[in-house]
Amino acid sequence: MDERSNYEKMLAEEEYMPDHELAEMAFACSKGLMKMNTLPPRDPERQAFMKKFFRHLGEHVTIKSNFNCDYGRHISIGDGTIINYNVTILDTNYVTIGNDVFIAPGVVISAATHPLNAERRVTRHFQSHPVTIKDRAWIGANATILTGVTIGKNAVVAAGSVVSRDIPDNCLAGGIPAKVIREIPQDEDADLDGSAFSEGFGL
Repeated sequence: MDERSNYEKMLAEEEYMPDHELAEMAFACSKGLMKMNTLPPRDPERQAFMKKFFRHLGEHVTIKSNFNCDYGRHISIGDGTIINYNVTILDTNYVTIGNDVFIAPGVVISAATHPLNAERRVTRHFQSHPVTIKDRAWIGANATILTGVTIGKNAVVAAGSVVSRDIPDNCLAGGIPAKVIREIPQDEDADLDGSAFSEGFGL
């Protein structure tokens, strides 16, 4: 007999069902979000609270309101990262965001998924997989990053994209579903012409 908790199964990427333990965790998170979203981004009290709220919070991180998540405790955010207005992270598994990542308004990052089988879905079976966004990536406005995806270092995801597969390092990706459009040279003067915008991938 499997004696593991639903919480343990959730983090092990196996099917689980919400229970009292998870409900209590979600309730505590919702109270924390109310506090976060009513204090200014640079308020010292807010910064101190976020250090406890998240799994890891680096230095010089900006998170604007209205930020939402499931638990908070599974989210790691690296130094210098900026999370803009109205971002939602469904952290039913670990969500790891690197250093100097830019996340634009309206982005959704979802570690959560459901069974395709309707009977299991309506009986509240869930599953989740970790999401990773590596250093210096840029996620454009209203993009959606789906369960199990890794966004590579220096990658750019165009606004409105739906990312269902991994994006390699140093690439511009866009579309529904998102596909790699081209590589992004990383020499100092490579993108001074704003070519991401001229190609129609406003971010």
